[in-house]
Amino acid sequence: LAHEIKNPLTPIQLTIDNLNSKYLEKIEDSKKEKYQQSLKTIQKQIKQIENLVNEFSDFARMPKPLIKQNNLYEVINENINLLNKIDENIKINLINHLPNNSQTNFDYEQFNRLFFNLIKNSIESIHEKAQKDNKIDKNIDIEIRERRDYIVINVLDTGIGFKDKTTKDLIKPYFTTKQKGTGLGLSIVDKIISDHNGSINFLNQNNGAKIQIIIPNK
Repeated sequence: LAHEIKNPLTPIQLTIDNLNSKYLEKIEDSKKEKYQQSLKTIQKQIKQIENLVNEFSDFARMPKPLIKQNNLYEVINENINLLNKIDENIKINLINHLPNNSQTNFDYEQFNRLFFNLIKNSIESIHEKAQKDNKIDKNIDIEIRERRDYIVINVLDTGIGFKDKTTKDLIKPYFTTKQKGTGLGLSIVDKIISDHNGSINFLNQNNGAKIQIIIPNK
């Protein structure tokens, strides 16, 4: 189904490009702005469909994890460096209490996806809150700790929070607390954690939200 939905998106996009390059000059000046705005609206909707289909595919075809020893700090830090470019005004702090060059067992690609989703979700949550109050603190704190046979990762942000929703609600496919969202990001995160025999909890804070991940350290 995802494949069949994606198939017509490319010719639609090419047609929009063609309409813009070949016919814009033939339109009256008074109507050009509206014409371009209409094309942008179509492009935006195409992008939303594409994002939804990609997330659905990721969720439906999630492979079994290929668990090997990897550096957890490096994986999280790589995603921070990547997502920092979305909004450099948001300060992302990574506090690592693990020993230097510590190795943890997990699927490298899946954990990349996991932390990309979580950090991106926090950024979007802060953006949504900032629309109502542009003077808010824009911070994301990520802490890695070792407890006996477990690794604990806490992600705290100053966004809109989870609006008193439970973890069960938030990991349900297609459920979202954001104005714009597919509702699959946190479901993907939960499945990855579950496949690694870990657990995840979503907690409201006085000024934002806290996500706690616990994974075995073996």
